[in-house]
Amino acid sequence: MVVADEQFNLICLTVDVEWAHPDVLHDLVETISARGLEATFFSTHAGVQVPGHERALHPNFLRSGETMRRLGTAAAAMTDVDVYRHVIETTHSFCPEAVGVRGHRQFFDSTLLPIYKECGLRYDSSLFLPLAEGLAPVMKPHDILELPIYYIDHSDLNARYTDFDVAALGLDRPGLKVFDFHPNTVFINAATNGQYDASKTHYHDPNKLLAMRQSGAGARTLFIQLLDFIASQRRPTATLADVDRRWRAATVKQR
Repeated sequence: MVVADEQFNLICLTVDVEWAHPDVLHDLVETISARGLEATFFSTHAGVQVPGHERALHPNFLRSGETMRRLGTAAAAMTDVDVYRHVIETTHSFCPEAVGVRGHRQFFDSTLLPIYKECGLRYDSSLFLPLAEGLAPVMKPHDILELPIYYIDHSDLNARYTDFDVAALGLDRPGLKVFDFHPNTVFINAATNGQYDASKTHYHDPNKLLAMRQSGAGARTLFIQLLDFIASQRRPTATLADVDRRWRAATVKQR
């Protein structure tokens, strides 16, 4: 069922935490909070502190990822479904209130859906449809609501969707607009994939990352322009958990 209602013509700020240093994450949280806005933070690890915002899950399903490496040789005997369940349960253990998920690298497999349901998750936000007009929540099997992604900063480094100009984001287009930003990409104001790759050597060193921040147009300048636009124009925003609640309430009324 599609809910055609202006209440879903929303801007949603989301962040993939990506194992960022606490100081780098704090910089992003404060930049959002200072404007009275809320965001959804997809958490990769324990100890992620984002007061006043939603936490969701950002599991890494790769067998080469940290969660699976910790299992050692036992991982070799696990099926893919075993891996999925272990990774979800592990990630959920340090973010128990989470009701949403976005796979690391936008990973998705249909066999994840019943596991999400079993673990009490309600929505997924892994499908990327760049700057597409008219996006809306869509129900998938096992009662998991898909909230598609409208913009990803890292993809902008490669595809040059906007040249980091807020006017190119099409904010007046109808539809749900889920924005996905990454702490390190924003912190260094990356404008190219090369700049981001060069920063990986100092991934957890905020002082060196700050020294690498470039002064021209980039992910950070666009991020701040977007936040200022939302705040000054009083555009309607919501966390993804709020969108999920509204959508489910609206579909009940339509039945």
